[in-house]
Order: sequence, then C-alpha cells, then structure tokens
Amino acid sequence: MKLRPAALVVVAVLAVATSAVAAVAWRRGSPPRPASASLQVTAEPGMRFGDRVPGPVLRVKAGRPVRLVLQNRDALQHDLWVVQAGERAPYLEPAFPGAKTALLEPGQRQEIQFTPTRPGRYRYVCTVPGHDATMFGELIVE
Repeated sequence: MKLRPAALVVVAVLAVATSAVAAVAWRRGSPPRPASASLQVTAEPGMRFGDRVPGPVLRVKAGRPVRLVLQNRDALQHDLWVVQAGERAPYLEPAFPGAKTALLEPGQRQEIQFTPTRPGRYRYVCTVPGHDATMFGELIVE
C-alpha cells in the first residue's frame, strides 16, 4: 500500500507534535536545577579576610553548589577552609568535600567549588599557624 504525499505530511506533523509534547512533559517532571552561589573573599594585608575582623558573613542555601574565589592580596601565604563552627587548629577538617583552597602565595587566586549539604553555622578560616586568630568569618547555610 502506497501512502500519498498528503498522508506523509500528516504523519510527519503528528510525529513532530508528539515529540514536542513528550519533551515538555518530561521537562516539567524534572526537578529544577539548583542555582549556585558565587562568593568572593580576599585575604588582605593585616591578616584579615575582607575589610574587617571577623571577615564578612557569607550566606548560602543547603544543597546548592557554591563557587568561592579566594584572592590573596597580602604579602604572606594564606588559604581558606570551611570548617565546623567549634573546630580549632590544628584539628581542622573541611566541613564539606572541596571546601578548602590550597596555600596561596601573595597575589595568587583560586576558585573552589563545593555543595553544603547541612544547614547550620560554619566558620571559614586561614589554616596557616597563628592566622586563625584574625582570619576567620562565618558561613551560614540556610
């Protein structure tokens, strides 16, 4: 049995329409992709994060990816780790996988990415011995 050209056009239009409806239905059923937070922290001369001690309060949402950039503007080496609020050096561990920078030389910059999974209050600190006395701040995960 041969299909006429008009019948072929109808079949093609129905196939495209069915695919479009299926794609929209699938997309509506998919969970939205979480928005990420982008944070910038600077290690400043005078052993501080930002322009004050403690450093600025940072706020992010639990379960959403965080992109944090540390810029070392000081003449000393610095790093930044996100740790549990009560932890003190030298017994520090990152609170979340990936929530620490390398030790940065003066003028260096590093971007890290991590996803905070648990709401709460956390500290970010420089782990160079003695620096955590003034180089700390709070990360609030809502």
